[in-house]
Amino acid sequence: MQTPPSWLAKLGHAVWGAPRCVLCHETASGHDGLCPGCRHDLRLLYTDAAHRCPTCTRFSRHAHICGHCQQKPPPLARLFTGCDYSAPLKQMLHAFKHQRQSSLLPALSTIMLHHPPPWLPETPIDAVLAMPLSAPRLAERGFNQSQLLARCIATAYGWPLLDKGAVLRQHRPPQSTLSRDKRRQNVRGVFRVAADVKNCNLLLIDDVVTTGATIYELAQSLKRAGAAAVYAWALAHPQ
Repeated sequence: MQTPPSWLAKLGHAVWGAPRCVLCHETASGHDGLCPGCRHDLRLLYTDAAHRCPTCTRFSRHAHICGHCQQKPPPLARLFTGCDYSAPLKQMLHAFKHQRQSSLLPALSTIMLHHPPPWLPETPIDAVLAMPLSAPRLAERGFNQSQLLARCIATAYGWPLLDKGAVLRQHRPPQSTLSRDKRRQNVRGVFRVAADVKNCNLLLIDDVVTTGATIYELAQSLKRAGAAAVYAWALAHPQ
């Protein structure tokens, strides 16, 4: 995300007035479109990685791998969800995804970049991959919200971003309409890896992880295609 020239920002202020917060419409500060008060409120939603299992995000004192993951290791090497999926972030994501309010992208991407996974600095990442949408859902929505977030993160860290056609996804009913057990069945075999990911360490980016069924299925598909390790970073997770 590039910073606009100072003269351009001053011209915009002169013509349209000071920029307004995308949440409360008070005067915004910085380039994320937020005012200091809303920025502070959103930081209260940050998760505490020091007490979460690093592979499933369940509660785990001192961030040890939990007993469940020790008994049945997930396909993800690491999973981090940065925020609780609560107000006002929940409403922001809904407006971004379903009402096409693209002005929220700077705020959402900045939230992720200001609260990254604790394991990221020591993790070798070869490429970034967004959670793909099926072709019908992409045509309906007009964009992939995870792809936009992934592009911001890849640009900030200087990592290559895999093309949106790197993984193809079959069209299935939305996960949000199904129970936990049916979600696992709904995504089984849904992904086909088209890119060469052999021996790559991949970072998956998603907006919300709920049960983890979809992102685990994608990770399994990537591992079967030869990926060395798969890491995942999502913006939010329901409490």
